[in-house]
Amino acid sequence: MSIQKKVMALGLSFLVLGGTMTSALAYVYEQGTRYQTVTHRNIPAWGGEHFDTTYGSKKTMTSQIGTFKKTHGDAALGNYAELVDINKNYKSNLVGIPLDRMILVNEHGCSKGTVYFTCVTSHNFEPSNTCDVTLKFSADNLY
Repeated sequence: MSIQKKVMALGLSFLVLGGTMTSALAYVYEQGTRYQTVTHRNIPAWGGEHFDTTYGSKKTMTSQIGTFKKTHGDAALGNYAELVDINKNYKSNLVGIPLDRMILVNEHGCSKGTVYFTCVTSHNFEPSNTCDVTLKFSADNLY
């Protein structure tokens, strides 16, 4: 194989690898003026946490209030949610999320223009680790 073909093959390999890494690190977000919907699957039992950093909400307001609304949940003892940043740092209070009720949450240091994600936990006494939660959320106050 000639040197030109080897360089071409190496270049294509890096292009494919770069594209794969970029798509793996990508996330989708909604503006904070609309709900983002995310499903957390197989939330760990006994107060365990499940993070999602694929579906985010971009903060559009300067207030330190966010919104959660659970539309589906399997856990017998309920679930809790909080906002996190892309690095899984907590950015809001942990609040109970009852089914089909809008819940406002106090944020800590959230800034306009930043994309935030969710962490959902089970109750400390929840024995099942196969529970799913579908959650609508916004990094802004939608009340």
